[in-house]
Amino acid sequence: MADETRWLVIGGSSKAGIYRACPIFPCGRSTPPLPIAIECESEKEARQLHRIFQQTLKPLPQEPSPSDILTAFQHSETVQHFFPDGTRDFYTVAIGAPAAATHRTGAERSKGSFTHHCYRHTQSFWEALAFMIVKGQDTRMPPLLTSAELAQDDSGGAGTLEEAFCRNLHLRSPSPTLTTTTTPTRSSRSSPLHDRQHDNPISRRHAPEAFPTSSPASSSSSTPMVYIHVRNLSGVISSHHHIKQPSPEDRAQARRLGEAGSRYVLAHGYSSSAIATIVEIYRRNASTEPFALQLAALGMALAEATYLGDLIYV
Repeated sequence: MADETRWLVIGGSSKAGIYRACPIFPCGRSTPPLPIAIECESEKEARQLHRIFQQTLKPLPQEPSPSDILTAFQHSETVQHFFPDGTRDFYTVAIGAPAAATHRTGAERSKGSFTHHCYRHTQSFWEALAFMIVKGQDTRMPPLLTSAELAQDDSGGAGTLEEAFCRNLHLRSPSPTLTTTTTPTRSSRSSPLHDRQHDNPISRRHAPEAFPTSSPASSSSSTPMVYIHVRNLSGVISSHHHIKQPSPEDRAQARRLGEAGSRYVLAHGYSSSAIATIVEIYRRNASTEPFALQLAALGMALAEATYLGDLIYV
């Protein structure tokens, strides 16, 4: 079976690119933070990573400092979570030949004649990158979790919108003593105002009734507000009337679509299998058109798939 492994080198204008074998470049604590090399399972994976790193590093100065690079990586969820934590082992060589994020055997072989050979095993892509940038100096490593992230965990993840939803859900809960059922007449079903109100829930809530048939108390029996619809690629399959947060696994998987793409699929309630399919199709393509067509072939509306592609391939 042919070896599909490729090496992506980022930074350092003369060395940057994709290679079959990892090039050798100077390493050690006195060398610049870039270039660094990453072993990829295929050329496709290397191309995807290259595109992400190129966008992240583009705003930086010609010779960025380690702090510049770490800050850029720390503000890019796409970089940090391209490989969700725990899904791949990285043996990151800071001092050795080659100095790269590689596999275990490669890290052990990299020692060569280096007196101060230095590498670390981690399952966090972000930690692997940082370790190479700071040349293996633990005292210069950034925090694995920032104070803002820790504060978000302490808050339990329920924001003002979720709290307002709970209050609204409680207020709108049906009361058995006040519930009334009305059947619209033929004329009310066919009236333009009824059609507009039926199609638009916001209009239905605020517009006056065309044919009032019950007392104001009957409004308390309206259907509880939906928090999120659950979808597969073909559409809505169920609804949740209570707050339901995405699982950590779904969040990690969705982050591979970038910030905008991740927010879209999570807010629209796509199932775990649907998110995995969307990510896989994204990784196989480099532009919106083939991405959208392949999703449409699996059931997603072409207009939605195109919009999602435009969010991701910016």
